[in-house]
Amino acid sequence: MGTVDVGKAYFVTFKVYTLKKAPDLSSDFVEFFQVLDVDQPVEDFLKAYRLFSNYIRFELVEAEPL
Repeated sequence: MGTVDVGKAYFVTFKVYTLKKAPDLSSDFVEFFQVLDVDQPVEDFLKAYRLFSNYIRFELVEAEPL
């Protein structure tokens, strides 16, 4: 993929991984992860990451300069 330069705009593709089972979370939070899907805006995943950083992982797949 090469390098990503600071200050440049890119079109990026991410893979988002979430846990299906997290016994230490309440059922409300588990339901939240179950409703996230592939058409979810990335902003929703980023907001969720701030709250549940142990349960969400991002993988940068591709970055194309705009």
